[in-house]
Amino acid sequence: MRFSGNRERKLGLKLSLQTATACTLSALMSGCASDPAPNYFNGNYYMAGDSDCARFSALTRTSIMCYNSDGEAKEYRDAMTPQQIQMWQYNQAQQNYQMQQLNQSMQQTNQSLLQQNQQYQQYQPYTAPAVTPIAPPSGNQVRCISTDIYTNCRY
Repeated sequence: MRFSGNRERKLGLKLSLQTATACTLSALMSGCASDPAPNYFNGNYYMAGDSDCARFSALTRTSIMCYNSDGEAKEYRDAMTPQQIQMWQYNQAQQNYQMQQLNQSMQQTNQSLLQQNQQYQQYQPYTAPAVTPIAPPSGNQVRCISTDIYTNCRY
């Protein structure tokens, strides 16, 4: 039994940080799969479930023999004391609290990114102002012809 533009760059940077955080969180959570946990056996709790103690059998009334997944005997372990059980429970509570804090932080970051994305999408595209062509008000044009160092202009 087991217990169980600049805005675009800024937005891209925040998304990259969020992705990195999510990947780190995922790696941490997957690493917990082989961590030992207290197992109740013959009236006592024993730390088991890691790679060196995938299976176990009774050695004495208060100790077990651990075997890896290949069935090789690895080590013996004594039953946990009440203080060890209490410390394990405290550490689990701390880890759960930290995961909740990280989850809240990620949700807040997500909400902030969604709001920024919505604001960014509401901006109107830039339209250049209308410019009048360079010509005198009478509509006359200036034509110039250049040859070497001489320039001749007519209205």
